[in-house]
Amino acid sequence: MSNLTTTNGFSPLEVEAMQKLNDYLKTFIEVKNEVKIIHQDKQEVLTQLYAILIKTIELSGENKKYNLDNQTVKNVAGFIYDYVLQNYKGATLSELKNAFKMGISGEFGDFVGFGTVTFTKFIKSYMTYPKRDQAIKEWFRYQTPQTTDKPVTKFLNQNMEIANYFFENFDIKYIDRYDTILNHNDQVMFLPSIFEFLNDNYKVVFSKESTDAITHKAKIRYNKFLVESKIKTKDTKGYDNLVQSVINGTNRTFEYYFKLECLLFMTMKLKESGKTYKDLKPI
Repeated sequence: MSNLTTTNGFSPLEVEAMQKLNDYLKTFIEVKNEVKIIHQDKQEVLTQLYAILIKTIELSGENKKYNLDNQTVKNVAGFIYDYVLQNYKGATLSELKNAFKMGISGEFGDFVGFGTVTFTKFIKSYMTYPKRDQAIKEWFRYQTPQTTDKPVTKFLNQNMEIANYFFENFDIKYIDRYDTILNHNDQVMFLPSIFEFLNDNYKVVFSKESTDAITHKAKIRYNKFLVESKIKTKDTKGYDNLVQSVINGTNRTFEYYFKLECLLFMTMKLKESGKTYKDLKPI
C-alpha cells in the first residue's frame, strides 16, 4: 500500500508530479507533504493548534476586539482536533494553517468571531475549495504513467490495488455522499480515475436504462456544484455556456461526475450480486 499512503511525506513520484503544477496550485499540494495529524501525538498537535489559532487571531487584527482567554482557545483547539479526525483524517497542520489564513482573508465569505463555528467553516470551505480540487486532480493526473502500446504490469497492479481498496471500503449507505475526491483514513483517491482504469482494462458495459440513470445523477451532482459556486448569479452568460457544454459533451467537470456515478453504480451492482472487480473480464 506504499503507493496509497503518504503518512510521512511524498513518494518520489508524488514529488515529481507536484513540481509540474503551477505555483498557485502547488501550494495546495505542498502542505500535504508532512506527517498527518492522525499520526501525531495528540498533545503535541493540540499544542501546535493552540499556537496556530493564536497566530491566526493576531493576523486578523481582531485579537483586541475579541480578547479570547487561553482556556477558550484551548477548548477550540480540542474541538478542531476531534473535528479533523472525524471528517478529514488525511489533513495536516499546514493545511489547517492555509485554511485559516484564507479564511481570515475573506476567501470563504464573512465570519463572526473565532469560535468553533468559524474555524470549522474555514476547514470545510478549504477542503472543498474548487482550486484545491483542481490541484489534486492535476496532481493525480501527473502521477499517471503515459500510455504505451504494451500494458505496464507494475502500474496495472498498483491501480488495481487502489481500486480494490475503494471497493472494500465502499458503503452503499453513503452512496450519495461520495464526491470525486475521497479521503478515507489516510488515503486520498480521485474516484473518476479509478473508473477510467477499470473501463480501460476491463469490459464495462451499461444498458441504456442504466446509462440514463447514471447521467441523471451526474447532472444532479453537477448542478449542486454550480449552485454552490454561485456562478448563476455572478455570471449568467458563463453559467449558460457551462450548461451548453454539458449538452455538447465538452464539459470536463461534468465528465468527472459522470465517471464518478459510473463507478458508484458499477460497484453497487457488483456488491449486490456478491462479486468484486476481480470478476470483471479483461479486455
